Parts: sequence; C-alpha cells; structure tokens
Amino acid sequence: MTVMKLEDCPSGIPGFDEVTGGFYRGQLVLVAGNAGSGKTTFAAKFIYEGARRWGEPGLYISTGESKEEFYAYMAKLGMNFKKLEEQGLFRYVLFPTPTSSDALMNLSKELVSNAMEMKARRVVIDSITPFLALSPPLEVRAVLHNALKTITRTLRATTILTVEVPRGRESIGAEVEEFVCDALIRLALVVPEAGAPYRTMRVLKLRGRPLSRVAYEYEIGPPYGIRVLPTSLLEELESKINRLDRVPTGVEGLDEVLGGGLIRGTVVLIEGPPGSGKTLLALSIAAENSARGLETAYISFEEPKQQIEETLRFLGYEPEKLEKLSVSSVSPRALTLRGIYNIAEALHTLDRKVDLIVLDGLTALAREFGAAFAQIMREIAFSAKRRGCTLIITVISGLAVLNTIADTLIKLRVREEERELRRELAVIKMRMYSPTPRYKELKLVGNRLVVA
Repeated sequence: MTVMKLEDCPSGIPGFDEVTGGFYRGQLVLVAGNAGSGKTTFAAKFIYEGARRWGEPGLYISTGESKEEFYAYMAKLGMNFKKLEEQGLFRYVLFPTPTSSDALMNLSKELVSNAMEMKARRVVIDSITPFLALSPPLEVRAVLHNALKTITRTLRATTILTVEVPRGRESIGAEVEEFVCDALIRLALVVPEAGAPYRTMRVLKLRGRPLSRVAYEYEIGPPYGIRVLPTSLLEELESKINRLDRVPTGVEGLDEVLGGGLIRGTVVLIEGPPGSGKTLLALSIAAENSARGLETAYISFEEPKQQIEETLRFLGYEPEKLEKLSVSSVSPRALTLRGIYNIAEALHTLDRKVDLIVLDGLTALAREFGAAFAQIMREIAFSAKRRGCTLIITVISGLAVLNTIADTLIKLRVREEERELRRELAVIKMRMYSPTPRYKELKLVGNRLVVA
C-alpha cells in the first residue's frame, strides 16, 4: 500500500503557522464565525500570501461583495489583489446570491472550471451559508465534496470554505461540523462589558497536527491584514542579568539606598497611595536616563501626554531636548489585554533598542481587566527581561498581584507629622541585593526629587 506523503501548505498568516503548525497541501478547511469576526480577511490573507510569496495561483469565489469592494477593502489592509490579478496569480469570481437549489450545481461547475483553467493551488468559497439556507446540509456537503475532490485530486489545491455562525451560538449548526473537512477553525468577535472588543480563534480540528485547547487572540488591520497572537511567550525565559550592572536613577539619595542604582534588565515596582509621588519619581528616573543617552519610553494610562510633558517642565526638564525620551498616553478602554502586551512589544520593533520602559498608572488597567491582567503583565515582564530592558511600573498600593513579578519593590507612603504631610520612600525588596528596609523622606528641593 502506498502511503501519501503530506506536504506542508503554509497559511502565510502571521502567527498562525507558529501556533498551529499550519495546513497540509490539498486539505479542506472550514472557517466559521460570527459577523465581524474576520472570516473573509482570514481567507483572503491565505490566498494573497500564497500568490505573493510562493507563486501559487488563487481562486476566490464570493457570494457577497463585488470585486471592486473586495479589492478596496483588502488594499486598506495591505493586500494588493489587483497586482496579483495582473500577474495571472489571482481570480475573483462573484457568484450571484443563490435563489434556488440549482445554484448549488452552478457553483460546483464554476468552481471546477475556474480552478482547472487557472491551475489554482489555493481556493476560497466565501461563503457557503446562502446554500445551506436553500438546500439540505447533506446535499450541500455532497455536491461541494465531489467538486472539491476533483480539484484536490487534480491540482492538489488547498481550499477554505467560510460559514456564518449567528452571534451567541456556540455550535456551528446545520450539520456543517460533520462536513468532510480536514480543519475546522472557529473565529469570534467578542464584545466585553469592559475594555475594547477583541477577536478569538479556536482550532477545533486540524488533521495531522497536535491541537491545543488554547483560544488565540488575533488582530485585523494594516500592515499584516490579519495576525494571530500567541497566548504566552513560547520560548523559555532567558535573561543576561548582571547584579553589578546598574542603571542609576539620577535621583539624589536613591542610588545610595539601591546600592548604586537599579539592576539593569529587572522589573521595578513603585507602589504607593495617591499623591505619594509615584509619577514624579518614575518620570524623574525616565528623564535622567534619557538625558544620559538611554532609549527610554514612558507610557501613561492615566494622564494625557501634554500633562506628562508639563510635569517634566515642573521638574526642571525640557521635553523637547530629551531626544531619547518618547512619551505617550493610552486610554485603558481603548485596549484589549493583548493590546497592552503589543504596546510594549512594539517599542522593541523600533530601529533603536529601548533600554528603559516606564508603564505609569497600571492600576487603571487592573480595574478594567480584573484577574486576567496579572498574566499579561507577567508576559510583558518576561519580554523585557529577554531583551535586557529595565521595566518600571507604578501602581496604587493594594495591587498585590504584581509583587511577585517585581524584582525591586519601592514603596512610597504619606505620613502626617506636626500637621505636615511627609512623603517617604523605602526599598522593601531587591533581588540580588539587600537594601536597608527603612523609610526615608522623599521631597522636592528646587523642583527636583531628593531622598534624604
């Protein structure tokens, strides 16, 4: 008996093959999802990258939008299908909205004739939902299976079918899950009570590949079109931390308490009640290090960028002269959990390596996302360590979930003494060094912070 050799068919979708292993040549893939989940974009990216990167002709049969609409929408996502069509690598066929059971046989003929004529290696039918509404699911399955069997056997084409799943329904329904498919991918657009909407992907079936029960998040937008995001860092945590390699804070008196400064490549948590000076301290460290030539990124989740820059001026710095410091402000409600991670990751894609990242006001994110917030912060911490980047985060006292992530814990407090309020600072924890756990005064002297 001859055993058929399985040939890889990479999807070309960033992140998808890395987390799933990808498809095999000649497989039939069913992509199901609710409206807005990205089924068309997933299928289009599969066709586009096959033609652009590997020269594989692609056939796209649509029962929905016109070719002009499809081309315009995909162009905004970074996919130039017009160019591929001019090169003879892509064909778009708009199939009329089916109104009778005869349409199913017509679809079969269109599919086979176009695929054979252009020698398609990748095929998409977007979507089969209208046919399921007119014909019994078993009939739809039988007709399409026979047509696809023909082009698969002759051309070894890999085919994606999309199907609509009503919002709120867990099962795919209409017996489609019994379709003779090699892969079944479920996409979903999730609209949470808090935070921005996000999309998730579950690979329910992928013949020839081991499956994970993980639900992967993915993004739609330029320049990727669609990109699948890993749920966690896949590689083993690595770092090259040297306890003697220090990053001076530049705050008078604080480096002495820290034994020379922060240990480069570690995670520093600044914790304290409102008004205790967390932002002033973190911003002072960021400004001092950027002035010393370190690439520094300061991201606030509570205050506008203009307000942060005005605070820099209050502290005696001129923001326009701090060329190594980038300041940005992000609204927690505009983010998904994965979006938080992406912000930190995006900093490392810049031409210049980022040495220091400050995430100020993370309490706002914790309130927005609850328990899931801790996991994404662990991933950010691991990512920073892997790159040798020092990470400073500030929170209001009481967010204990971050204590285990931090290598250094700087605790601030406000104490009343003789009817005056005094800000105080203590280094409670510092891995690889043993500081004296004693509070010292944190005060402004000539608009600069001093630890005395």
